[in-house]
Amino acid sequence: MAKVDINSSVSLPAQIAQDIRAKITGGRLAADGKLPSEERLAKDYGVSRMTARQSLVELAAQGLIRRIPGKGTFVCGKNSAGENRETLTANPVMLIVPNLRNSFYYQIISGAEQFLAANGCSVILRSANDSPLKEREMLQKLQGMPVILVSGRYTKDNLGLIKKLKDELSLVVVDVSIPGLKADTVISDDRKGGFLAVEHLIELGHTNILHLAGPEEDSSADKRREGYADALEKYGIKYNPGYVRFTDWRMEEGYYEAKKFFLNAASREEVTAIFACNDEVAAGAYKALKELKITIPDEVALAGYGNMAIGKFMDIPLTTVNQSAEEMGKSAGKMILNRKSGRNKQDAAEEVLVPVKLVIRSSCGIKKVVQNTEGRRR
Repeated sequence: MAKVDINSSVSLPAQIAQDIRAKITGGRLAADGKLPSEERLAKDYGVSRMTARQSLVELAAQGLIRRIPGKGTFVCGKNSAGENRETLTANPVMLIVPNLRNSFYYQIISGAEQFLAANGCSVILRSANDSPLKEREMLQKLQGMPVILVSGRYTKDNLGLIKKLKDELSLVVVDVSIPGLKADTVISDDRKGGFLAVEHLIELGHTNILHLAGPEEDSSADKRREGYADALEKYGIKYNPGYVRFTDWRMEEGYYEAKKFFLNAASREEVTAIFACNDEVAAGAYKALKELKITIPDEVALAGYGNMAIGKFMDIPLTTVNQSAEEMGKSAGKMILNRKSGRNKQDAAEEVLVPVKLVIRSSCGIKKVVQNTEGRRR
């Protein structure tokens, strides 16, 4: 049985992808040969089916395997351009994601791929590697193909090209709204999600809440920050700009910002809760708090966002917001098919706002009912 190392700094999907890649390059998996199913791979490697799927998505993006709806997953080889080409490229949809490191994007990929495959379309996956130049290069090679673009903060740099493409082909933007672009868009209700997380912390008695806020001028982060402010306003708590620290979406940023903040004795005394922009940043903050010997949730409560797998497996499972990433992918697939079929008017951009839900675990402590200054129970 194949092995994965849960203590390795390399993610489990990447370890599986490396192993399969070695088998392909070493000839143990033949060109055009069929790979085991996701369920079989999950059993062989001792991981979840989602983890197995993530490894296949990564290999497909590298062009080493191809996934044919209704038939399975195959090693790319001499027949890739032969008898299977028609099936492989029938009704293709390009799916561009910012990177293949974040499990949030895998959930979007999964939702879009499942829906489109069930409707006779194949998905061609590409990663922009967090680069506007790489994203532009892929957009220029669409050749009339419909595209689901999971946008990044940098995508606005390609606004002119995207506007032109929108007029020529079916386009759906997912996750981050692009200023100045009227296009079909799928986003989660991030403002409500930010509100729900912070309201939960306030109801537990916290008033000084650090927000690790994600990048500036990113629509998802901006909306979560607005939700943070909405919750403070509802409960009569003054917004303190000093409690808002901008980061990117990576674990390392959560670690450094939280550690820097709580190394200050005054901050350590004042702040009793953290709301992080996503679960990866929350995981970084979690590590910083542990190193500083600040106990969770007794001294500092911690809430994340995204309901990523990482939060479930912390020593103290993470309270978070489920933004239904897989449903976002499915909604994007539906919008693409509606565009292609003409069911959507060509001059009317549609926006789908996917609902969010608070997921309460242990990292914020026991949820209590508190009273406001007027004595009304909430």
